[in-house]
Amino acid sequence: MTVDLFKEKFGYEIDGVWFPRVTSITALASGFYFLKKGDIFGRRFGFQQAALWGTMMHEAVGKILKGEEEQFDARIMVSIETFRQWRAQYPFAIRNPAADIERRVLDLERGYAGTIDIVAEVEGVLSIIDLKTSTSVAKEYGLQTAAYMNAYNAMESESWRMCKKRWILRVDQYAECLGCFAKMREKYETARVTGGNGLCNHQWSGVKGEIEFQELKGYEHDLERFFDLKERWEWTNREWLSRIPNYEKNICHPALL
Repeated sequence: MTVDLFKEKFGYEIDGVWFPRVTSITALASGFYFLKKGDIFGRRFGFQQAALWGTMMHEAVGKILKGEEEQFDARIMVSIETFRQWRAQYPFAIRNPAADIERRVLDLERGYAGTIDIVAEVEGVLSIIDLKTSTSVAKEYGLQTAAYMNAYNAMESESWRMCKKRWILRVDQYAECLGCFAKMREKYETARVTGGNGLCNHQWSGVKGEIEFQELKGYEHDLERFFDLKERWEWTNREWLSRIPNYEKNICHPALL
């Protein structure tokens, strides 16, 4: 890997200064960094395919929220229709779709940046909404959204414009065994089956949509854990970071003076 590739993969360059990306830091908590060599060609490929699926969903949901309807990939249509039905029943208000969908945020003091999926009013409270296509709500999502909310609020000078809550919007789809209720998902390129009875001669249903909208509590605790993880990430990648001339810790940034 080259320094330029490291910079592109793990951070953002903002006004000539490079900052690590929130999701690069929280990836340490997911365990992906610690795959054994024997797992590389299997699990890593599966993660890559799932990431592509997530990218398609993020782009589709962003276009729907901006009113930019178009033909979406047939593979994700069940998830898209599930989202549309849920959105009709559970509306949230986006003040400025052009600015508040895929919103870039930066914490100059702590030295990191990120991209928030959605900033919206949920039940009248301005909130961070993070879209996921995972099979469950993972613990590291709390760290990720806490980092986003902290950076967002650091960029706002008026208290009434600050975010107060964090939400995970999880959208998924699967086929279910009619006998043992195992679930099969095909977003990993090859079908992955979880739960149920491993000895069952599965008879699969049609593809079903699944949606979960969960508020995350414990903001201060999650933010503290994120900062601890950031220090760990910086130590793990110290050799690469030392080779980045415009890394925010390697320069005297005027905004920090």
